[in-house]
Amino acid sequence: MNTTDNLIPRPSHVALLDGPAFTLTSTARITADHSAGPVAEQLASLLRRATGFELPIVRETHPGDITLELEETFDDGPEAYALTATESGVRLTAFTAAGLFNGIQTLRQLLPAALEGTDPGAESTWVIPPVEIADAPRFAYRGLMLDVARSFFTVEQVKEQIDVMTQFKLNALHLHLTDDQAWRIEIHEPEHNPSGLPYADLTAVGGQGAVEVPTAVPVRGREGFYTQQDFRDVQAYAASKNVLIVPEIDLPGHVNAALAAIPQLSPDGQAKPMSTTAEVGWSTLTADLPATYEFVREVLGQLAAITVGPYLHIGGDEAKVTEHDDYVAMVQQFVRIGAETGKTVVGWNEFAAVELPEGAVIQYWHGDFEPVARQAEDHAAKVLMSPADKTYLDQKYAPDSPVGLEWVEGGPFDWADYYNWDPAQGGLKDQHILGVEGALWSETVRDNQQAQWLLYPRSVSLAEVAWSGQEVRNAGDFRRRLGALCERLARQGVAFQEAPDVEWSATSLWPFPEAETSSPPKYGTIEA
Repeated sequence: MNTTDNLIPRPSHVALLDGPAFTLTSTARITADHSAGPVAEQLASLLRRATGFELPIVRETHPGDITLELEETFDDGPEAYALTATESGVRLTAFTAAGLFNGIQTLRQLLPAALEGTDPGAESTWVIPPVEIADAPRFAYRGLMLDVARSFFTVEQVKEQIDVMTQFKLNALHLHLTDDQAWRIEIHEPEHNPSGLPYADLTAVGGQGAVEVPTAVPVRGREGFYTQQDFRDVQAYAASKNVLIVPEIDLPGHVNAALAAIPQLSPDGQAKPMSTTAEVGWSTLTADLPATYEFVREVLGQLAAITVGPYLHIGGDEAKVTEHDDYVAMVQQFVRIGAETGKTVVGWNEFAAVELPEGAVIQYWHGDFEPVARQAEDHAAKVLMSPADKTYLDQKYAPDSPVGLEWVEGGPFDWADYYNWDPAQGGLKDQHILGVEGALWSETVRDNQQAQWLLYPRSVSLAEVAWSGQEVRNAGDFRRRLGALCERLARQGVAFQEAPDVEWSATSLWPFPEAETSSPPKYGTIEA
């Protein structure tokens, strides 16, 4: 089978060349200079695991080698790459290490699916067709959101998710760190704490929560939190895989875990009880309490200080019990506090009701699009497209799906619903759009494999929407490529949903033990 015809996301340009194919042999080397060395090490590790070849990394190129080069004259963007394979070798070039990393993901898919296994020598020949590829992303930001508040994901589980998502050139992971049910990021006690707010209790109390999930057996490990060092560790690992971490502290709603930990944030001075329900919109900070702003300044300041990337997400969604004037007053202050940290402020589209600094990012998920488009056009805000009916990965595939929710009008949703749309809508042009993000809310998720089952293959659809130009995308062709992809996922032990309209070449593992009953709650439908 011609592997150049199975690539996901679809590259900008693919052309088969005349002549013999490239065959990776036991005498091959990987050629890279010092600047390309870290990416070369990742490629070598991937190839050695399955082939059993030594594949030393060297400086001088010889026939049969794979060559990685950073070129200053490569001007197709920071994540673009070019790949050429002929009988004499493979050459991968880019302007940045991120571009080389993207090219490696394409190179990976050009080789047989046995590459994804852990049995050296399982494949007798490692052949790449003679091909020329030139590729660059449509959007700079191509992300997933992982709700670690409703159900906790350990550092290692987050790293596992990063390992899978990067194969499809997704490059951002948004961590929803706080909500009504839990607070997942450590905040140190500051030296100057005029109100005596017990910041350590945010994780001592809030870190122990999670949404209750119907099950016949106890579910452990859904509680926990990240130390600040844990968060640095996740970011360092993500950076090595060309992934940016975007942290979110949801304000001024979705704050019950904070109210349970810090009683001074409530007007009556009483700590609120922790919640295990998945209901939304019933908690709020208070606009006329000085402690509100002291708290937000400290939390956002500490989080910004340990965040490597440029973005700081401050939520802003579903503050249903917050009076409108109070919402505007608080969020206007929160935006200012966030911007003072030096980060670019991100918020769900409700926060477009306030005056945003130039360059702020509005994450559209639901509701009136007009304020979003106006801010994008008038104030140079960027838009991150996450419309619920096109990107929300918590939704059920079918009415009998063992996990997932049914709260978006138009569902259930399969891979095609996530593929057949254009992010440039509502009057927006590509220059207004930062990118696309799929959101996995975790109310019904018990573990990492169940999360994967909801993510795949739908997040692969979003990866192609975000990377490939509208002119090269075709749903029928994508359906065929999905079928070829699943063998790679199965060999990696990644759970995925077997869509009935796709001809799958492998069987997914089933991450739902028979001992569990699965009756996730059905929330009120919203218009998406």
